[in-house]
Amino acid sequence: MKKLFKALTCFALSLSMLASILLTAAPASASSDSTTVSEETIQLEDGAYCIVTTTETMIPSVTRGKTKTKGAQKAYRYYNASDVLVWEYILHATFMYDDYLVVCSDTSNEINIYNPKRWIYEGGKHWKQGNTAYGQATIHLIATTTSKTVNLQISCSKHGVLS
Repeated sequence: MKKLFKALTCFALSLSMLASILLTAAPASASSDSTTVSEETIQLEDGAYCIVTTTETMIPSVTRGKTKTKGAQKAYRYYNASDVLVWEYILHATFMYDDYLVVCSDTSNEINIYNPKRWIYEGGKHWKQGNTAYGQATIHLIATTTSKTVNLQISCSKHGVLS
């Protein structure tokens, strides 16, 4: 009986270690190359402009079956009239799809302000609903009434096509 208990314990520990190795190996391989899906330049009246870029990254799946996982991000970069990057707002999303269904499984955002003496982050939020990630951020020009509110969204089809 003791030998059976030891064998089962050894087997359980081996499975646990194997699962641990597989799960910790996935994020390292998830840092594969990103592909630009779309890029758009928006000219503003004061000579400033914004570049909106959507990129995707395939994430190797540790699950069996046809379910695929894709990381996506949409970056809104604001440049002043002197072509200097002033701030950026980036919406991140993770999608799981299998040719029948798709779901946005995670979302996050980041704000980078490169001229903090002139611009400040006022607030924002991000959320997911169905196959879409949403994000909103408001950036304010200090000592003025000028604010810029950015609304971004990333959707994924059941075949893994971003829009």
